[in-house]
Amino acid sequence: MDNNNFTNYHIEELKRFENLSERTKNVCLKGSLDNLKKILLYYLKNGNFKKIRNCGEKTNKELIRLSEKYITLYGVTIDDLEVSEESEIFERFKFFCYETYGIPSVETEVFRESFFSKKFPYFKYILLILKMILNDREFFIFQHNFGFLTNTEKMTLQSIGDLYDITRERIRQIAQMIPYKLEDAIARLTSEQDYLKNYFHYDLDIRADYILINLMTAREINRMEELEFTAKFYALIFSLLYVKSYTMFQDKEKTFDNYFLVKNDLAKQFRFADFFNDLQQRLEQRIENTYTEDFDQLVSQYLKSPDAAVFKRVKPICRNIAKIELNLDINKENQFIFPRNTLVKLSEYIISILVEAGRPIHLKEIHRELARVSHKAPHNIESLRSSILSIDDIVAIGKTSTYALKQWGDIKTGTIKSLVKEYLMKFDEPRHITDITEYVTRYRKTTDKNILSNLKLDKTKTFVFFKKSYIGLRSKKYKHMPSRYGQLKLL
Repeated sequence: MDNNNFTNYHIEELKRFENLSERTKNVCLKGSLDNLKKILLYYLKNGNFKKIRNCGEKTNKELIRLSEKYITLYGVTIDDLEVSEESEIFERFKFFCYETYGIPSVETEVFRESFFSKKFPYFKYILLILKMILNDREFFIFQHNFGFLTNTEKMTLQSIGDLYDITRERIRQIAQMIPYKLEDAIARLTSEQDYLKNYFHYDLDIRADYILINLMTAREINRMEELEFTAKFYALIFSLLYVKSYTMFQDKEKTFDNYFLVKNDLAKQFRFADFFNDLQQRLEQRIENTYTEDFDQLVSQYLKSPDAAVFKRVKPICRNIAKIELNLDINKENQFIFPRNTLVKLSEYIISILVEAGRPIHLKEIHRELARVSHKAPHNIESLRSSILSIDDIVAIGKTSTYALKQWGDIKTGTIKSLVKEYLMKFDEPRHITDITEYVTRYRKTTDKNILSNLKLDKTKTFVFFKKSYIGLRSKKYKHMPSRYGQLKLL
């Protein structure tokens, strides 16, 4: 027999393109001759069909004509028609799909070789089912509204409605039914043809506590089967395929980068959806400052009962959900880190620069550091000066263009002159320049020569200068008293 061209047809198909009568079809069905091979085998063994109940002469002639045609066309023998157990399984699958979804036998026949080699392209066949159960309009909506296909533009309900000249509401009603049709079709295939799982393999560990379906999964299956489905589609189908073992807890209407199918026994004891939604909602809220939450404590809130064994199995799944899908880190202290998600203000950048330095910083240095860490640095340095002076937490140090944080209690913000005046006010006698310099350099980077020059240029005549580098305040009345440098005398 020419097996390459011979296709075993269902009796309904034979009726259609061989013009069999309805009576002949019913006789075959009642006689368990529901496909071409069974009809041919019966004829080769018996020579006619008269022994079949209710088979009259007209029906007998119809079936003989049919049998002779295919026996002559393909050189069929009894040995050719004795099928193996595995062939019988494929025939059963083929006719189930014809009866259930209307897929012609000839279209399923092309999958015979891959079926026998345990490489049946399950998802490619799913696409075939979809094209049969959805009309053209429904299939277009499936392609453009659910995020199930890559490289396909997502369209609004209104734009699809405009295309088909119907209302947005009508498109919404049609779209609502598509997932139900899809899930019903796959559920029937899974429940009634469960053995199919033995004829394909997608490198998933179906014994693990969870299965991850992501972009890599989608790319690999798309490559193998020449498809364009997204991870969302594959996650949905795998959740239906392994419904007896796994549960998909993520919202089917939303699109994610990663999908987690968790073992049913864990899903019954842990509220994965609530845990996931909690983390997602926290991250979607406005977070002004990064904060942490204890990992174990947060996870334990979603246990339905305090079972240590379940908690141990759930923890790594929760870690991966947080890290892989939500980019949520866990620190060394076993805490979730909820990062700030608001834009950093210019003032915050400036404050952080001062905090990191731990010392007063000159305006030019602040400008340089700001340009390094942020695009917000003003090009005009004078604009930066104005911005800094408007920040309540920062103080200017004298007229040096140097700035510090108010929280640094040992920072003096006055000029060198004011620092000297402050120092001299503490004493009833003039102080030597070395003592003055020692005090001032606690707060300013300067020298005794610079201080002396600064004081002598003071136009307010605040300071009085004595011989041997002593300095006092004009507002004070000093007595000429002995000192380690001798008697004080005005210059």
